[in-house]
Amino acid sequence: MKKLQDLLDGRELKAILFDLDGTLIDSVPDLAAALDASLEQLNYTPAGLARTRSWVGNGARKLVQRALAFTLEIPEKAVSSALIDQLLAVFFEHYGEHSCEQTIMYAGVNRALSSWHEQGVLMACVTNKPARFSQPILAHFGMNVFMSVLVGGDTLSVRKPDPAPLLLACEQLGVDVANTVMVGDSVNDVRAARAAGMPIACVSYGYNHGAPVADENPDLLVDHFSELAAS
Repeated sequence: MKKLQDLLDGRELKAILFDLDGTLIDSVPDLAAALDASLEQLNYTPAGLARTRSWVGNGARKLVQRALAFTLEIPEKAVSSALIDQLLAVFFEHYGEHSCEQTIMYAGVNRALSSWHEQGVLMACVTNKPARFSQPILAHFGMNVFMSVLVGGDTLSVRKPDPAPLLLACEQLGVDVANTVMVGDSVNDVRAARAAGMPIACVSYGYNHGAPVADENPDLLVDHFSELAAS
């Protein structure tokens, strides 16, 4: 069984970058509740948990755009920016107040993070979720103790699959890309890591818009987070 160190071809593993939603936490129940509350507040049809689960992964703006396309029964590209802005503002209000009520940390995450921390491996969270929502979640689950750097979806002008957030995280950690591995759950994580020039490990249980992330051929694919730290 491969582990993260094995992906570096003999180079020392100095840092790990983690996606958040679908990798470290299952946040869909809270996202879905906030989205449905926002839709109903504006007299739109709620989307429900299953649909929301298939829409997450590209940031909040894309999430509400997909929700509006669904409820208005129009193509995503036909949804106006004004409608997106309106729903997004309401969604942020609801989600900001209820982001940690139903969200859970996946099994094995805390133990693995603790193990890497004890080994001196640096860690960062690189997510498309806005930092103002990501930071409270990391703190709620105690993951901020292990991750000294957070690059959110609003930290830069670009988000994953652009490699810039990953490169910024490496810069802020003070590590070389050559000694870093990305861990995620979606095509955005795979493409960002490839573009940044670092190996990518994926969990199979996350969010990838309804498609198996195995189709993206990550360097390592596991079914349980603990397998990433297995000796």
